[in-house]
Amino acid sequence: MIMTGQPALFRQTAFQGMAALVLDVGFFTSQFRLCDKIAEYLGDLVAQSHDDPARYANFSASLINEVIELAFRSVHSGDRVEFNLLKGDDSVYLRVGFRCSEEQLALLRTVDRSRGSTPFPEPARDLMALAHAVGVDVHTEIDRDDHITLTLEFVLSEGPR
Repeated sequence: MIMTGQPALFRQTAFQGMAALVLDVGFFTSQFRLCDKIAEYLGDLVAQSHDDPARYANFSASLINEVIELAFRSVHSGDRVEFNLLKGDDSVYLRVGFRCSEEQLALLRTVDRSRGSTPFPEPARDLMALAHAVGVDVHTEIDRDDHITLTLEFVLSEGPR
């Protein structure tokens, strides 16, 4: 599910930083395979408390890779992509912030909970299919006119929420 507004992260009283990373997109245009490594690493961190961490890390890394690809397709060569991995009481949150064009921002703004069963527009279709399969909520926040933050909310342990 994708939602707009404040994710549960801000409703919790305590959370701790697990990892933070800021990437210059210009560097990764020639080394894009490193994005897969970043997704794998973050997926491993997200899956630490699960019954089958290898399986959950694999699914999580695929979803995180979709977010990374979306971010890198949206920004220009001189821009940065910011990653923050935070652990709350019941969830791990991956926050990915980046600047994007007005056209891309307009597409991402159209995706909200009111769309129901309507198919998601590109570029969010693959991301949302994976999020649904993994059981991850995706929140969007427009921080400034041209900056968006996607927050993926991974549950700490599998099972009913």
